[in-house]
Amino acid sequence: MGSPQLSTQGTILSLPPNNSISHIAPQGNVVFIGTSKGLARTNDGGRTWESFRGIPQFANDGIFSLGVRGNTIWAATGFNKPVKDDPGKTVQTGSGYAYSFDSGATWRHADQPLDAANDSIVQYGANQISFLPIIVPEQNVTFDLALTDSIVWIASWSSGLRKANYRNATIAWQRTVLPSDSLNSISPADQLGGYRIDPRRNNNFLAFSVFVENDSTVWCGTAGGINKSTDKGVSWTKFSAQNQVSHVLGNWVIAINGQQLGTRKRIWCTNWRAGDQNEQFGISYTDDGGRIWRNFLHGVKSYDFAFKDSIVYVATDDGVFRSADGGNSWTQSGTIIDKTNGQRITTKRFFSVGVLNDTVYCGSGDGLVKTIDNATNPFGQTWQVLRAYRPLGNNTSTTYIYPNPFSPKQEQARVHYTTGGRNASVTVEVFDFAMNRVRTIVKDAQRSGTNEHDELWDGLDDARRTVANGVYFYRVTIDGGEPAWGKVMVLQ
Repeated sequence: MGSPQLSTQGTILSLPPNNSISHIAPQGNVVFIGTSKGLARTNDGGRTWESFRGIPQFANDGIFSLGVRGNTIWAATGFNKPVKDDPGKTVQTGSGYAYSFDSGATWRHADQPLDAANDSIVQYGANQISFLPIIVPEQNVTFDLALTDSIVWIASWSSGLRKANYRNATIAWQRTVLPSDSLNSISPADQLGGYRIDPRRNNNFLAFSVFVENDSTVWCGTAGGINKSTDKGVSWTKFSAQNQVSHVLGNWVIAINGQQLGTRKRIWCTNWRAGDQNEQFGISYTDDGGRIWRNFLHGVKSYDFAFKDSIVYVATDDGVFRSADGGNSWTQSGTIIDKTNGQRITTKRFFSVGVLNDTVYCGSGDGLVKTIDNATNPFGQTWQVLRAYRPLGNNTSTTYIYPNPFSPKQEQARVHYTTGGRNASVTVEVFDFAMNRVRTIVKDAQRSGTNEHDELWDGLDDARRTVANGVYFYRVTIDGGEPAWGKVMVLQ
């Protein structure tokens, strides 16, 4: 159900709202980002940001998918819900959608699709298709969405692939009938007695990605392959690692995108290993609508695509890859350091990538970065790191650490401080709750007064062992003066 519009603007920030950048969507001269602390955008290359966090139509801060088409914006929200009676475990839970028709000036809300307990039959040609009703938001998040001028397609884990006309006053979700794991195609003309859509039984009913090629042609990636419809989502053909000679590398398809090459469109998809041990991680593309697939980046876990004319960029666990020759050769992002402020990205894992003119934006769990890619500035020659932090000015008595809490298995913690505008010698140490020193991060390190600084802690002690879960204290000493103290929680 659409709720009344909210006449409000977002909050203007000097930095991104968060360093976990899961989605990037350039549109015109604007770059939208989806983060674990909400949706934001910049129209000046990242110098300032408008954050939509706190607007009621965004039921939660976590952005699970993002789509932008002209002035229309859709964002799927969700959160990790603690599992009752199982401490430390969570389940991904959908909380609906915020959408705007006026570039974010006003917003509406649509609920996460939920079925009534007895809502299980869909007419499909002469067939009555039985669906498992999805009656709870748990395990029902939308991992991807795609927009036409009036239709929004959503790909969700338990709800599968659905669509709605978002121009209507009420959002009414329609289910989509996809081929089961044992079928390579499906259409209303088929005889489908006893056919049942149950995501617990078939991987191809677990939807993860959707791409609209044109008003008639829709692609859907699932945990069982990649599906194509040429009649607006009525009939489908499935391509998998098992049912073709020139096939995709793996059946779990979490991203699909189209690269415009002259008058034709090349369809790219990520490939993850699903149930078959012969499947591989990597990426694939087709130039002929899915009959033949070419495979690249074998063994590399990939998340997202972006394009600039004939160039393709891929966000992966091993950095951002670039190819200008259709995948025959690749370059890699390598070490990322911002030479203007010394900030560097400590992870190779990138979840998102987007291109605006000659600027390539890359999103990681450690911040947003951008680089220029043109004839005079080769890709990755220089980087700018756009990382969220709270400026300290000249206050040397204050320090903080982020993220907090943090998990050493997934990230590094950053001890943030300032030398008060002067060059100084800095020591940063970590202590356990009994005030035993467990790690000296830096000792008498020379730091400039030009910028504020981050010292990285990987969660290891001086013997290179991962510390136990719990509360730790850290101390920042500048030029042997009065130390500044902070506290951090470690959670594996």
